[in-house]
Amino acid sequence: MDFFNSFEPFFRQVSEAQRMFFNNWESTMSSMRNMNLGNLPENAEKTLQLQEELVKSSLELQEQLSRFSIDTQRKLWESYFRMLHKS
Repeated sequence: MDFFNSFEPFFRQVSEAQRMFFNNWESTMSSMRNMNLGNLPENAEKTLQLQEELVKSSLELQEQLSRFSIDTQRKLWESYFRMLHKS
């Protein structure tokens, strides 16, 4: 049953990553509305910052998913061997 209990923290982490992504996206969109199109260097810098935040968030999500996958496999194999030892 440990295997199934690991799904709850995983979905909590995915939800948190999604919430962070959308919060960043929302704040960027609201700041883009206030951009002065005549100021291209500043706009380019803001665009670069947005891209950097999106990549960072994406990498953090990938890291969490990889960690979850490895933990799930570890728990599955531990349960498997524990079951065989008890037989």
